[in-house]
Amino acid sequence: MSIEEFSSIKHRMVLGAEERYGDFFTVARDVTLLLSNIMSWPTKDCDIFIRFLSQMKKSHTLCLMALVRQHRIQAKMMTLRYFLESTVHAAYSLVHVDTTNYFDTLDGKKHDPQKASRVAYAWIDKHYRSHSEEIKRMKDLINQQTAHANVYNSFHNFDFVSGENAAIYTSFFDFDDDHWLKVDLWECAQAGLVATDLILAVRNQHGGFIPSRQAEKLPQMIESAECLLAQLGDAAAPS
Repeated sequence: MSIEEFSSIKHRMVLGAEERYGDFFTVARDVTLLLSNIMSWPTKDCDIFIRFLSQMKKSHTLCLMALVRQHRIQAKMMTLRYFLESTVHAAYSLVHVDTTNYFDTLDGKKHDPQKASRVAYAWIDKHYRSHSEEIKRMKDLINQQTAHANVYNSFHNFDFVSGENAAIYTSFFDFDDDHWLKVDLWECAQAGLVATDLILAVRNQHGGFIPSRQAEKLPQMIESAECLLAQLGDAAAPS
């Protein structure tokens, strides 16, 4: 199959996602749109915050699209994890507008991204503990399941059929599993909601930007995500 054919299939997957996954897709999509339009205009010099916010927007949207295109590892490791890390830095830099945690053009000091991350994570954990714990929970789950190459991930796109018609399958797309994809869509939405709530909480306490009218939809979206979580619980319960 050619690259062009793969691309065409991916496009059809995105177009058919709402019909196939219902509210699990639409809620995650609406959260992505909320993130993309959370800020109306900055009220202080917060260049670093806006840089990380742009990474948040891009990563969350890519996570959603990778999921419905049936590329789970790409969605979790490459985009959702990056989204969570960008969220922590965005929240930190909205308050700490001094850029020296990230670069210092005057002294010419070399940037240390690991040190910058430690500072940002420590600050979030101290001042916004509940958000920090939920971000840590999601990152730990990604680290356990998809952040590193392991044989268990091959079950998503590898299969061997023995017998007279023996065959080996190595699919470009993950095998169909609507239940687990709905779980992943919920996790994508949940990550976006936690991030949005954190950024707005920091903004409410420290200022930094004028939120858009889209931010008023956050409580309704949280309620919708809670309803979806209850549906997943009902589906997993023994009959």
